[in-house]
Amino acid sequence: MKRITPMIVVVVTLATPAFAQSLKSPDDVKTALRLLVQVSNDFKRQITNKNFARVPNEYKEYTEAADALRQSIKDEPAAFKTKVEARLKTAVTAYQKVSDMSGKETDADKLLAEHAKAVTAMNALFDLFPASMRPDPNLPPPGRGRGRG
Repeated sequence: MKRITPMIVVVVTLATPAFAQSLKSPDDVKTALRLLVQVSNDFKRQITNKNFARVPNEYKEYTEAADALRQSIKDEPAAFKTKVEARLKTAVTAYQKVSDMSGKETDADKLLAEHAKAVTAMNALFDLFPASMRPDPNLPPPGRGRGRG
């Protein structure tokens, strides 16, 4: 009996990515994930440029992207939505902390360190989706970043 139990866990773990590849709205999910990365990159850019007053606006955009992800998985099985929501909530909370800190903190390095924690939380969310759906965080958003050196 003990030999069967580990095999069941492995089967369930391996089945999750296969399920994610059969999402009902894969294009919407991919777009929402791309938006999360774009806004995260905007957070970092605002902090790097010491434009701290803009960080709360980036947080608002991040929550809008999070809502887009929620909307894109609304017709998925409850167990998957629960996993996504738990990790999404963790990521949103981490970005909220960066936003809250930006009102008082003027040390860009401290904000960037906190932003790195938020990115780690976002990446944990992305792990629920197949690699083919995850955006490349190093690519500029469509229509932006061209001609910059």
